[in-house]
Amino acid sequence: MPLFGQYRLAGADVWVWKITETVDELLAMVPDGCVSSVLSEFASKKRCAEWLAVRVLVEQCVWGGVRILYDAAGKPVLEGYCGCISISHTDGYAVVAFSGSGDVGVDAELVSRDVLSVARRFMHPGQLETVLPGDRNFVSLFHWCAKEALYKIVGDLGGNFRDNISVPSFELQDKGRVAVNLVGMEYGGERDFVADYFVADDLLIVLCRRLSDTFV
Repeated sequence: MPLFGQYRLAGADVWVWKITETVDELLAMVPDGCVSSVLSEFASKKRCAEWLAVRVLVEQCVWGGVRILYDAAGKPVLEGYCGCISISHTDGYAVVAFSGSGDVGVDAELVSRDVLSVARRFMHPGQLETVLPGDRNFVSLFHWCAKEALYKIVGDLGGNFRDNISVPSFELQDKGRVAVNLVGMEYGGERDFVADYFVADDLLIVLCRRLSDTFV
């Protein structure tokens, strides 16, 4: 299908593609120079379609004919262009966020995904005790997405999401902004971040930026 949605959050652009095309249909939408031999390494057509859908988003929404490369830390970059790009994909969706100034991290998951059984791996004990039972899975999912989005900005600092990234309690809404902070580690950069979130269709999208970049 065409572009599912385009959004503006904290000075960054976010595009969402709902994947209904076959791999061959997506291939036809991506210029030859933007297709990599890595396609042959994917074990499933689903993963291949997600990879291609991201390139379709970049082709149609950011810059046509520009390849996505990866730096030494494994972060995606646009060949020959300044700015920061972040990528996420989950069942049936591809998401790309772009900022012309300042780092950005994005993560997305289906709201229907059940993460309660593993929440203790990335949330502190007791964080869900004040949350209504019906909201606990969504809150857990937000914690995971916010921490994953922050990780995409700062990279692997050792430790784990539960101990090194702090997310306070917040009032659950359809969309909002939550403070996210790095704690308990040595880190020479800024520790204060914000995570903007919203739900589109059945998709929770969380965009993370440094607090100082939020109003760029």
